[in-house]
Amino acid sequence: MSSVKEYMHELWSQVDVEVTFTCPHCRNPVSKWLKVAGDDPEQFEEVSCEFDEDEEAWTVIIRNDDGSWSAELEEDPDVEVTINVDDSSPYDWDEPEPEPDAYGIFRQAMGEWRRNVFDFSTPGGASSRNRMLFTTLYAILEAYLSDAIIGAAMEDVAVQRKMLKLDGLKDKQIRLETILDKPDIVKEMVKTTLQGLSFHKLGAVNGICETCFSKKILPPNNDDRALIMKSIDKRHDCVHRNGVDREGMLHEDITREYLDKIGELFEEMAKTLFDAIRLVQADRFFEDLDRKEAEGD
Repeated sequence: MSSVKEYMHELWSQVDVEVTFTCPHCRNPVSKWLKVAGDDPEQFEEVSCEFDEDEEAWTVIIRNDDGSWSAELEEDPDVEVTINVDDSSPYDWDEPEPEPDAYGIFRQAMGEWRRNVFDFSTPGGASSRNRMLFTTLYAILEAYLSDAIIGAAMEDVAVQRKMLKLDGLKDKQIRLETILDKPDIVKEMVKTTLQGLSFHKLGAVNGICETCFSKKILPPNNDDRALIMKSIDKRHDCVHRNGVDREGMLHEDITREYLDKIGELFEEMAKTLFDAIRLVQADRFFEDLDRKEAEGD
């Protein structure tokens, strides 16, 4: 089987499973959704306990005996591990295309977010309200980045060609017979790879934008850029750790002023990407126009 066929088979055979168990070390519940191979009789996955940072991840052995699923901890087989399998195929329906007006939707969402900051935020920087507003802001930006980047890639072969430099794609090779069987295989591989990205990892997204749209979206100002990069870990702490960092310190600087500043920087980043994509689209339009004129001659 060619490398591409293996890659596509791997994607299409994946199954979402949820494993749940009690951490043998700290006795807190652990639950995590995993994407595993649906046709592999035995596989090993690392699952960490969020409540016990000092302990290494637990190795969960997942077994599939002709559709009968089971799981156990490699380090402690006596621990009961429950497994919930979602075997519905993501290819049973047509996935919706990214929103055609992602930037317009982003601006509307930001307007509502700013009103919520005005109505619900507290002056102090340690409140759960402010943390929720902060993570909501990240969700707005992530949704825009996803729709804008995937949408631009799906409609432009030149952008897809640049996407082939991304990890997970740059080493893939496609046989001619595979292309004959599935002419859109490159487009689908690009789409699948992009959909697997975590768009809150703004450093990686910045690199994609520079490679594919010739424009960095992170702020050019060093202090602003540092503020954005620090906000990534802060988002993780607010989403997964009740606003507490790895040292056990509560983030107390998510003030109204901080929210306003981060919101302003996110708006500038979104506008930068929007302009960059529009420029790529304009270049493609004029290239197509020149080609048609040449063909007419």
